[in-house]
Amino acid sequence: MTRREFLKSPEMNKVRKNINSCAITGYIISVLSLLVNLFLFDNPSGIIDSILIVILCVLIHVLQSRVAAIILTVYGVLNMIIMSIAMGRLSGWWILLIGIYSVVYTFKFQKAWKEEKEFSQN
Repeated sequence: MTRREFLKSPEMNKVRKNINSCAITGYIISVLSLLVNLFLFDNPSGIIDSILIVILCVLIHVLQSRVAAIILTVYGVLNMIIMSIAMGRLSGWWILLIGIYSVVYTFKFQKAWKEEKEFSQN
């Protein structure tokens, strides 16, 4: 069984759906962030922010990358702190929330995949 087949297996249904949800929500947040940065704040450097989020979400979506999930979470913490200071209220917490869920479910998948490989070798 390949890694992709294992991800699509019935026992990984919940994990797969949660990983996909995190990635898709990340794509949506990235587009919204880009639009707000460009049109509301007239801040073209927001493009870099959006590109970074999209790249990390693609890695989470396609590769179930734990490293990308951890980086997204760290970025979410930094983003939340900076945005909260700049806005004077709690802001930017969506990215942190997506990152936390991504970490949880990518680790669950990788653990299950490791167990599946060990089981199939025996």
